[in-house]
Amino acid sequence: MTWRQRIGSPLAPLLTTTAVLALAVGALSGVQPRLGLLIAIGVTFTALVFANLLIGFAAMVLFAYLEVLSVLGGVSLAKVAGALIVVAWLAVASVGGSRARNFFSSRPGLAYLLLAFLGWNAISVAWAESSSEALSSVMRYTLNAILVPVAFTAIRDRRDMVRILAVVVAGAGIAAVSAIASPPAAESAVAGRATGTVGDPNELAAALVVGLALATAFAINRGVSAPLRGLSAISAVLCLAGILISLSRGGLLGVAGALVVAVFMGGRWRGRVLAVCASIAGLAVAYFAFVASLPAKERVLNVGGGTGRLDLWTVGLRMIEAHPVRGVGSGQFAISSVHYLLRPGAIQRGDLILSTPKVAHNTYLNILAELGFVGGLLFVAILLISLGCAISAVRQFRRDGDERLEILSRGLVVGVGGYLVTLMFISENYSKLLWILVALGPVLLAVARARGDEPAVAIARASGGRDRFFARTASLGTP
Repeated sequence: MTWRQRIGSPLAPLLTTTAVLALAVGALSGVQPRLGLLIAIGVTFTALVFANLLIGFAAMVLFAYLEVLSVLGGVSLAKVAGALIVVAWLAVASVGGSRARNFFSSRPGLAYLLLAFLGWNAISVAWAESSSEALSSVMRYTLNAILVPVAFTAIRDRRDMVRILAVVVAGAGIAAVSAIASPPAAESAVAGRATGTVGDPNELAAALVVGLALATAFAINRGVSAPLRGLSAISAVLCLAGILISLSRGGLLGVAGALVVAVFMGGRWRGRVLAVCASIAGLAVAYFAFVASLPAKERVLNVGGGTGRLDLWTVGLRMIEAHPVRGVGSGQFAISSVHYLLRPGAIQRGDLILSTPKVAHNTYLNILAELGFVGGLLFVAILLISLGCAISAVRQFRRDGDERLEILSRGLVVGVGGYLVTLMFISENYSKLLWILVALGPVLLAVARARGDEPAVAIARASGGRDRFFARTASLGTP
């Protein structure tokens, strides 16, 4: 090909732009290495996301477990990645046509509930004390809620779903290793408690409850390759260790809740599930009986209001009593709590309301106080429908004879059940992990019912469910 032909090629503008961009990034890296690295990562990630939306969604799953590491040069990589994923999703939805799974037509009920919840948040700006904080809250809810239709489009078949669940296990394992290897400094506010890559001990424990359940489901799954089962077993042990050293009472109650759900979801494996649950409970009891330090034991066993959580709940209940229907406005708990301090009833930790205002440390109470019973009922309905979809998917996989995904689906339901228990002790209404879990329920059901997966089901039946789904990583995301 001659130079004239090369210049006239349709690819010439793209190649020229790429070369100029590469030179610019190289020059910038010489002046500001961190910024150059950030741009290089951004360009690479953008190319991957537009090539395969599943990769972008998998990255968001990882970011949910790597909160501390998702900030580079003062820039939140999770927010940048989220914006890119939304653009890529819009492109896929518009170009893919009927081939792209449409959340709004497939699950209209859940779609209307999500829109109603976001709309009620937007309406609450009218009576919010701080309009700017309310608008910021609406934007955060919107960006998180968009993950639901994005996941619906990105996860196209059963193999994609297994890979995303494996990413959850990998993210939880990384967070647990970080928690064990890098304890907080002695002078920090959470000294003696593991925080890992999540950045907060209670949030770490909540996230690891999901990882523990799914890692266990992979480890006991005959339909998963032996190396992955071994790695999942290690991840499960690490997740349990991370929960224990976080000294989170909410996390421990989440584990207890997950064990109860596991027994109910055990199905024909209930006897084996009981044995696994008894082992996990025994390890937790043995840790605090023989290994944990005396201060650690006292913190876990002391259920008084010294941390201020009970005082925050008292103030939240006062907000609900004052504004039961509409609430005080989206994102207004910490701002409005001062107005509900001087009421009948003792408050021990007024500093958490006056000098360092805190959120409710209870997701359900937080939403009820800010959005009233209207917003609270919408939120609970979204959670229940998502959980119901996951349970229906379990039944579908059982009818299809897909033992691998049946077990993984049961593990997801167990993890979500335990996570919902932990939400009673932390305010995670803006958490990426929460909305990712909300998204996985309807996606799991859509994947289970997809007719295009019938050959995969036949293969799973013929081979006893064994499918080494990582054998061709180069074809990630292809049906």
